Amino acid sequence: MTGKQSGLSARFIVGGYDLSGDISALDSISGGVALLDVTDITQSAHSRITGQRDGSMGFSVYMDTSNAHPVLSALPSSDTLMTFLVPPLAIGSVSANLNAKQVGYDPTRNADGSLMMKVQGQGNEYGLEWCEQITPGLRSDTGATNGATQDDGGGFATPSFPATTVPVTNTSPLPATVVISGGTVGTVTINGASAGSGDGTYTVPPGQTIAVTYTGSPSWTWTLQTAYGAQAYLSVTAFTGTSVTVAVQDSADGSTWAAVTGLTFTAATAAPYTQRLATANNATLRRYVRAVTTGTFSAATFTAGINRNMAQGAAF
Repeated sequence: MTGKQSGLSARFIVGGYDLSGDISALDSISGGVALLDVTDITQSAHSRITGQRDGSMGFSVYMDTSNAHPVLSALPSSDTLMTFLVPPLAIGSVSANLNAKQVGYDPTRNADGSLMMKVQGQGNEYGLEWCEQITPGLRSDTGATNGATQDDGGGFATPSFPATTVPVTNTSPLPATVVISGGTVGTVTINGASAGSGDGTYTVPPGQTIAVTYTGSPSWTWTLQTAYGAQAYLSVTAFTGTSVTVAVQDSADGSTWAAVTGLTFTAATAAPYTQRLATANNATLRRYVRAVTTGTFSAATFTAGINRNMAQGAAF
């Protein structure tokens, strides 16, 4: 994200409860991998290694006996999911998600007589994860629905095959799997470094180039996808019916869809309901994604988001 943007219309969900109307401010959102200063016996100065992933959210809430107070005053000892939906509330916008322990519900009486509470969420088991929204904020379905498509390729179109040795840049946000066939292909370089020779499959990271030395008329296909798995979050805030199942689907072309293994949430039979899921960290996630609902229900309001792993060996 670049530049500034308005915070108007933001939403904040705690444990499947939409507390947005009672939130005065998100005081802090932080997360990442801790850096540890260490010195081994070969060193004369500190070096830094990565430590535990963590995260926290701090927020101020108005006293509301009919909404926020019953949820937060209970100070649950179990984990709760906190989700901050960043405006604009649209497919592809970002959300911050934290599997947390609630710490505190401390009142402050202001000079004008208003009563404010300070609450902190401390990450537990997983760190803070920034996801892309695959629902436009909170989505309300009245029956089984195929959600709108999110193109994580950013509208990328396969480029024409260039003249021999001329580099072509992968301008998409995703790695490209490039399959070259036909012609007489010599050296293939990725970002100027040799990646092999001859027909075959090559990976071009975002922003990097591929160049082919050849004679004849080869061709290629480009497929945008990630290969390191993903995590997904679901919060159901309202429900009427027997059950609703929310699943993440992916597609290579935006037309033929399949459920992502590991990203079908357990059927919700009541609200509030929350869940975090993760695929294997070597699973392929294709270019297009969407959230679909199935089940027997007349109303379901929920938000869902996913976090693609862009690096190998992601562990949470």
